[in-house]
Amino acid sequence: MTTAHESRWLAAAGHPDLQAALADHGRGTLGMGSPLRAIANDADADDDVRYVAGLLSTIAWLMPNGHDWTNPYGPFATFGDRRSPLPADFAETDIAVLAEIAELIPGLILRSRVFDVVAITGDAALRPMRHAAELQALADHGVTSEAMTYDAEQWDRGLSVGVRYRGVASLQLDQIERQLVEAATTSSDGGLAVRAARMLGDSRLGLQHAASIAAHLTGHAEGIESIAAQHTLEIAAEWYRRAGDPEAAENATFAIVQRLVAQADDSEAFRASIHLEMALKILRTLPRTARERLGVTELPTELARRIRESGAAAIGQMKTFPMESGDIGDHVAALLATSSSEDPVQAVRRFAGIQPFASLSAARTEAEERERRFSFSSLATRRTLSSDGRTVYRSPTSDDATIYGEKAGTWEGMIQHYQLRVNLLGGIVLPRAWRQLSTDHRLHIGDFQALAAGSAIVPSTHEGVFARGLQYGYSGDFGAAVHLLVPAIEALVRLHLANAGERTSTISADCQRRLNFDPFSSCES
Repeated sequence: MTTAHESRWLAAAGHPDLQAALADHGRGTLGMGSPLRAIANDADADDDVRYVAGLLSTIAWLMPNGHDWTNPYGPFATFGDRRSPLPADFAETDIAVLAEIAELIPGLILRSRVFDVVAITGDAALRPMRHAAELQALADHGVTSEAMTYDAEQWDRGLSVGVRYRGVASLQLDQIERQLVEAATTSSDGGLAVRAARMLGDSRLGLQHAASIAAHLTGHAEGIESIAAQHTLEIAAEWYRRAGDPEAAENATFAIVQRLVAQADDSEAFRASIHLEMALKILRTLPRTARERLGVTELPTELARRIRESGAAAIGQMKTFPMESGDIGDHVAALLATSSSEDPVQAVRRFAGIQPFASLSAARTEAEERERRFSFSSLATRRTLSSDGRTVYRSPTSDDATIYGEKAGTWEGMIQHYQLRVNLLGGIVLPRAWRQLSTDHRLHIGDFQALAAGSAIVPSTHEGVFARGLQYGYSGDFGAAVHLLVPAIEALVRLHLANAGERTSTISADCQRRLNFDPFSSCES
């Protein structure tokens, strides 16, 4: 029986304005946050309606973390030591109101999230029942292209819950699994099919349909080009392996290599080198037996040669773009303005290119010019002290002393200017750009996994490490990021030294002779 106190929240949730804001308009759960917040901030609205709208807008703006069981939702935004609310910030009275009104929410994905938040933070004895209601809302909504575009993480979360609470939510989990299998095996929307297949694979569901899923994805890849085809074939290869067909998986992987080589053939030098690097990276994931079966045992050597040639050609095509120095405040503001974008992919690309890489020739020219303009300063001996006052470097006293083939004074001037540039970038420009980027765009671990997998310079064996390290850095946990990324740099350097024809291990003369005869043989160091 509903009490008078309880019915006031039901009445508030049923208010026409609130119901209109809660309806699924195809903009995703995040898109419901603004109209709900507008109602919550409307001074002329009923207080109960405003309160309920505020609760629901907070939930709509939560950022789901997919399969992260210990931290299923993150804040919408962070500002230094402040952040937007998390589920743990709701009071007991808030949870009670949300539990009461959940069934009245017409937007089923938001309803699912409300049940999830109530299950996480509410009475533990009611948790299984509320998680079952969470999955039922997703099952009732159904797997659609719009849902997978705007709210895919909510399905990831729902599948994680369903697998853990299979005892009480098996019926709902089976419904969602059937919907995902249907999308992965029959959908004409390639993007939907790939997302559905990826979700099933992550949750170890739909394995009895592995062959059908793999074949359907392979068919989609034939009609598309570039990155989308590569991603589709990667997922198809995973499903071929689950179906117990390793040769088909290897064929799908090699099809990616062929596409990348074809793109390199049609590209200018710089872009061709990127395609070839990626092709070699993927080719090396195939075992030697697969390369022999496919008749491409010599292809790694050929690709490595072409990479070196393309790289050399690309360097010859590069140009230097000098820039006048000016007021640091205006310069930083201009950089931040150019890095801002509503498109997260474009914003990340601009952030990565916010400043050009250091140029040895430009640094040398600038140092020599400063020596000419300030000749007396170049006569003084330079000394570098550590933080505890020890002398850790003293410049050479000889006039003809050189460092790395450069005149000592010129080299020191180059390093001094480079350190200043690093301090400005690392201490002022990049932190502000990072804060702006991470405030404007909430990126998840899946985004960084895709970035690492799509990068030609990241070794395939370390994609997960790079993705997690970048995600830690993006979220502000720089200690954890450095802990993961710094050791992984060795693997990256070794890979590209190998691509350039260098060997990165000490080997005997006999081993060297065997490697010259068969580059893919192995021998003891």
